[in-house]
Amino acid sequence: MKAPHIALKMIDRPGEAFAEVAERPRSWWLPAGLILASLVALAWVAAPYQVALANERLGETLARLSATLSEEQMALARARSTMTVPRYLLSAIGLGGGSLIIGWLLRAGILHVSALALGYQGPWGKVFATVVWSALPFFVRNALQAILILAHRQIIAHEGLSFLVASGDWLADSRNLGYAFLAQVDPFVLWHLVLLTVGLAAATGLTRRKTGLMALLVWLLFVALKLVPVAISASFTRGLMGS
Repeated sequence: MKAPHIALKMIDRPGEAFAEVAERPRSWWLPAGLILASLVALAWVAAPYQVALANERLGETLARLSATLSEEQMALARARSTMTVPRYLLSAIGLGGGSLIIGWLLRAGILHVSALALGYQGPWGKVFATVVWSALPFFVRNALQAILILAHRQIIAHEGLSFLVASGDWLADSRNLGYAFLAQVDPFVLWHLVLLTVGLAAATGLTRRKTGLMALLVWLLFVALKLVPVAISASFTRGLMGS
């Protein structure tokens, strides 16, 4: 089986690895399986801590809204919003896994069309396999986070570089676009972008300068899409609480 050998080469010989990926685009099953398995493991390990944190924050939010809500409304909001382990797992695994797959398909589609515009004439499958293989660093990140949670018995407080602008008030941070953006930036993202640059060059024959720009722009596009609900939520929350 070539796929495990490709995975090993991703560490120190990514150029050779992606040349093999271009020849064997169906090898995408291995990184996809590893990433999805690590997502399930991380969600399972983090579930009790995420549920406790979500319910604690729900209590704080309802306390802030107590002046504007009746007791019946408070009870209804608590009943509907209280997090449970099954509900969390359904969201983290079901929605998280679905978002990953859709994200890979969309990224591959955008990159394929971009590559065609720049002169690439190959199949979409090569680009899709490259996108999935370039996401392998996120398997490593999920695995490390799961280990850290097991070791410290608590979830990571701030994702990525968001700790640089964290205020200590989770509600204020949830409204902060800078915080949300920095949460998307970490060494694993940089590793992913490097792999995607190298992989696209191997798959399409374009220069790494062009593929690097393509990789960066697509990443920025998807980060911007993630920031849209943050901006909307921030505006809604400020209006609701009069701040």
